[in-house]
Amino acid sequence: QLQLHLSYILQFAIRQQALALVTAHSCFPMSTKEEKPTLAGVNVKTRKRNIVIPEDPGSFADAVVTLCQDAADGVSLEADLEAAAKALDGAELEYSRYGDILFQVFFAGGRLGTGAQLAAEDKMRLSTNILACEANRDSISPYFKLFQTLTRRRPFLIRGLENTLVKLMLSLEFFDEVGRKKLGIALALTFSWKIGVVPSNIFAALLNDRLVAKGTVLEVLTVFFQEFLAKDSLEDLVSMLVKANIANRLVDFAPPTKRVPAEFHQLLRNAGLGALADWDVQRETDVRVNELQEALTEAITADPPLSVGEVLSIAKAKKGESNLPDTEVLRVSWLALMKAINLTGKNQQQITQALLQKLKTYGKLFAAFASNGKAELALLNTIQVFCYEDTRMLKCFTDIVKLLYNAEIVGEDTIQHWFKKGSHPKGRAVFVKDIEPFIKWLEEAEEEDD
Repeated sequence: QLQLHLSYILQFAIRQQALALVTAHSCFPMSTKEEKPTLAGVNVKTRKRNIVIPEDPGSFADAVVTLCQDAADGVSLEADLEAAAKALDGAELEYSRYGDILFQVFFAGGRLGTGAQLAAEDKMRLSTNILACEANRDSISPYFKLFQTLTRRRPFLIRGLENTLVKLMLSLEFFDEVGRKKLGIALALTFSWKIGVVPSNIFAALLNDRLVAKGTVLEVLTVFFQEFLAKDSLEDLVSMLVKANIANRLVDFAPPTKRVPAEFHQLLRNAGLGALADWDVQRETDVRVNELQEALTEAITADPPLSVGEVLSIAKAKKGESNLPDTEVLRVSWLALMKAINLTGKNQQQITQALLQKLKTYGKLFAAFASNGKAELALLNTIQVFCYEDTRMLKCFTDIVKLLYNAEIVGEDTIQHWFKKGSHPKGRAVFVKDIEPFIKWLEEAEEEDD
């Protein structure tokens, strides 16, 4: 019994010792990781929690509307849009994914669906937008100031504006006359503000056969031309049309029934776009003149060269096709003739001889179109300017005039008129002095005839 009692006492002592060890260890943390030291009075910066916007187009549009509405104070449209720009710049939105929708909101108040209708499922609408404002430049310009700010900070947004404009241009038939006027003004401001939209992409969308046939494209383009030229020059407009590859295709934007050049140009004049109409008329003339010059140059420089009759037939055919005046045909004929003469390395006498030989060969070409005093004078001035601009030809002018007179291509009255007051300003003093002996001879011959 004594041994059993001692065994119980020993077991109890072991348990007590174990319990003491466990209690001692529980006073220390279970982890041995060291804590970072901190300084009293120092604020530790923490990352701001981003507002999570669901990644879908509808939620993006709603977020843009909410930001703009919250930023607006109603003082003025300009101030509200400036505040909207700041709010949008500080927001963490998926601009790279939904750039198109951003501009759709500012154009129409929300996302655009089929037929230029707003998406029905969207909850929010921006009441201040381009299609809801007055149809004038002053009302729409503040939005383009906003667009310029947004695209400067995020250049990739230019593509979104471009896509939105294309979508609107392809939906012209769904807008009324006032809506199309607003879009025409917006298109003009897009390029006046030089935001970076590629002109060719916009105008390619407008060359839609269905929309062109309905006349809506010409309607919008007329407003576009008017508004653009109100602030910018014709040279700026032409430069943009060239970049868009449509400078030679303006008439293609008119309905098929109005594509006769004369009628199309009259439409432009009726809309107060006379300067643009004049430019397009001259452009067409230049194209026809270049075609004539190429044809005549090829004919005269052919090996063997074509006969004067064949060359004359080509000139008459081209004149009939393009309705060019005789003065232009004479000018082009002279330039074509000079291209057939190699002046390199030749002295004054050789140049004169080669030139006179060519004039004798193709004299009938010039005689056919020098049909009146006006055309004759135009020919003399064309030759005068050419001789002035090429120093090798300075001393050839009088000899050329004599040949034209002897060949009965240019009459005495025309030569006298040129001498007294009809000459071109370029080199007038030089040529008038050189030809004085010939003029004196003409006057003496006339007195003898009397």
